[in-house]
Amino acid sequence: MAAALAIVGAAHAQFISEGFEEVTLDSGNVINGSKGEKEFKFRTVLNAYAPKMPIQYDTSWGGYWSGGWAISKQIDGSTGPSDFMKHLYCAKPAFGSERNASGKFIGKAFAVGMNGTYLLQNGTVCDGILSIDVANSTYAYNSMKNGDNFAKKFGGSTGNDADSFVLNIKFFVDTQYVNSKRVVLADFRFADNSKDYILDSWQTVNLPTYFPEGFVDSISFELESSDNGQFGMNTPGFFCVDKIGYGHWLSTKKINTLQAKVFPNPAKDVVEIQTQHPAKTIEVIDIAGRTMLFQPCSGRSIALNVSRFALGTYQVKVTTAVGQETASFVKQ
Repeated sequence: MAAALAIVGAAHAQFISEGFEEVTLDSGNVINGSKGEKEFKFRTVLNAYAPKMPIQYDTSWGGYWSGGWAISKQIDGSTGPSDFMKHLYCAKPAFGSERNASGKFIGKAFAVGMNGTYLLQNGTVCDGILSIDVANSTYAYNSMKNGDNFAKKFGGSTGNDADSFVLNIKFFVDTQYVNSKRVVLADFRFADNSKDYILDSWQTVNLPTYFPEGFVDSISFELESSDNGQFGMNTPGFFCVDKIGYGHWLSTKKINTLQAKVFPNPAKDVVEIQTQHPAKTIEVIDIAGRTMLFQPCSGRSIALNVSRFALGTYQVKVTTAVGQETASFVKQ
């Protein structure tokens, strides 16, 4: 997985996280184009370079959100029947991906994306989207969990159906597709059904801003499901994003990725995480995307007790003053 970017050489960087918390919007309401909004632009002093999120609204049939993004402050992650009217603008984790000191989600706002939407950015050496938090919408989660009039219950009646729901994040340079990253939002393809899951938390995804073809100028988000019918995907084509990490450099010589170090690896009881920059928080995530540990920290060396972790591979994400450093380790 790509790590957050840092600048080597003479450079001055400004890092911004768009978490939508300061958007002028009453609790329980949404921005979906019904009042003429055509886009949401990241709120930043670097206004000329701010990424844009398109908003599409169709005025026919009384008006409806028809594409792009909606900015939402509707908080409802309740499990139950799949309900379009109640849960379209809700994230399954209920809250946005901001956390309190104990690691609990407390955010009051986030963005809901429709299948096929995109982000536009400046696409130069001066800026780039470094990371994005992704989650299922409550609407899609409940559809996969319970089934509805259009979509099946994932796993089927026996739990053995090999279902999946995947977000493909695609990167473009000069309008040309160059690469992609897959985020699994639900996975029932395991031989052991106890490992099947539908993502119910926020998952941070680190994004590249540069390829040999050049700097990324747009990113698209395309969903794919194992449940399809005559008219395409049956699973509701919605997902949620939050805390979009964005960096802007006033000058630069070279860009490198940052990788934390882990000792020992594999580990049995304790692992030591060594970072290149002083750490602020650390998070450990299992292969199902679940947060196993989240805590504040300081310094460049963090010791973690993993003796109670199940056997398997884990990802480590360390937030520092200049971005995020990542690593992975195996628990024996």
